[in-house]
Amino acid sequence: MPRPLRPIADGLIYHVINRGNNRQNVFETAGDFTAFLKAIADLKERKAFDLFGYCLMSNHIHLLIGPRKGSISRIVQSLLVSHTQRYHLFHKSSGHVWQGRFKSPVIQDDEHLLAVLRYIEANPVRANMVKQAGDYPWSSIGFHGLGRADPLVDPAPAYDALSPYAAVRQRLWRSYVDETCDEELAAIRRSTATGLPYGSPAWVEKLSKRTKIDLEIRPRGRPRKKAEE
Repeated sequence: MPRPLRPIADGLIYHVINRGNNRQNVFETAGDFTAFLKAIADLKERKAFDLFGYCLMSNHIHLLIGPRKGSISRIVQSLLVSHTQRYHLFHKSSGHVWQGRFKSPVIQDDEHLLAVLRYIEANPVRANMVKQAGDYPWSSIGFHGLGRADPLVDPAPAYDALSPYAAVRQRLWRSYVDETCDEELAAIRRSTATGLPYGSPAWVEKLSKRTKIDLEIRPRGRPRKKAEE
C-alpha cells in the first residue's frame, strides 16, 4: 500500500525510525553514537521539541519525538543531515548514509506511548545484543529504568503517572520492559511498516477527521462483490 501522508497537528507524538542506506551501519564507533546524541542536544536548542525516548542501533535509530513548534520533517532532516556531514568527515566517506524517507507513525499519548517506548528500549534485547535493556548504553532506558540523568529526555506524562515516586517508577519500568506481548509487538510493527498511527480506533478516527487524512488500515486487494440476493 502507498505510504500515508504524515499527519501534522499540534501535540502529536511521532515514532521516528530510519535505517542506514542498504541497511549499512550508521554508527561505527562509540564516538559516532556520542556525536549523534550531541547533535540531538544541539538541535533541541534551535528547534522546540520533546524527546520522550530513543534507541540508537548500529544500523538504525528509534526516536519518540513530540514537536512543540514546526514539523517533524524539519526536525528529523536537520538531525540526519548533521549526522551525515560528521560521518563523512570522520570516516573519509561519501554518498548516502541514510535510506530515503524516514518513517514516523503517530502515537497516542497514553498506554500506547508506553508500549512504543518499551518496544524502543527493548530493541537491543530482541536483537540479542544484551540480556537486559539496562545493559545497553545508547538508549533512554538509563533515564526511565535506572534513574540516570539524561538531559535529552523529557518526561512523558504517561510514564510519570506510573507512580509519584521516582524509584518506584524505575522499578516498575524495568519489569515492564522485560515483559513481552506478542500481540502488542505485532501491532507496533504493523504501525512502523505502514506508517499508520498506533492508538485506539476511536483516537485514530478522531485524528483522521482532525487532519483530513485517511489513516485506517484497509485489506489488500479489490473489495469483494456483494452476493446476489
